[in-house]
Amino acid sequence: MPTHAFRSLFFMFVLASAALGQSPGNRTYFGEDIYVASGQQVHNATCVFCSVQVEGDLTGHVFVLFGSLNLSGRVEGGATVIGGNAVVDSQARVGGDTVVLGGNAVYETDESLSGSAYVVGGHLSHVPVAHGQETHPRVSLSPLLAAFAGVLALILLSALLFAPRGRRRVAVNQSL
Repeated sequence: MPTHAFRSLFFMFVLASAALGQSPGNRTYFGEDIYVASGQQVHNATCVFCSVQVEGDLTGHVFVLFGSLNLSGRVEGGATVIGGNAVVDSQARVGGDTVVLGGNAVYETDESLSGSAYVVGGHLSHVPVAHGQETHPRVSLSPLLAAFAGVLALILLSALLFAPRGRRRVAVNQSL
């Protein structure tokens, strides 16, 4: 049953992202990388099982599922990466929030990320551009929290699978 539900959810996501990709200025690819060249402008970019590289401008949002985001251009909206990494260089700008689930996020300057940055299941790392630049220490508890959530889910799943189940009694009418 859970496998069927996961498959249904996955196919609904793929169909919904394909429907969004039909709008002019959007790019939606499945298994094929998206490249936005310098000087090029795209509204939204959605990529499933592939990566996105932005050197130009995205006027909307970027969503990557099981791939990576390499950003040296501009994203006016937010950036979401699930099951991959996000690399934001010093010239890049993300106007909205940056969310990375199950991967790492690396950025070079604080000005690159205008919104909030959330990383679950990985590290948020600041890489200084020059050797003389002072780095700000950051502590990431995300891998520990993700491991704890995974162990908790495994315990709950095993409790559901191996818990004794009550027998259902069927009432039998014995009067004839």
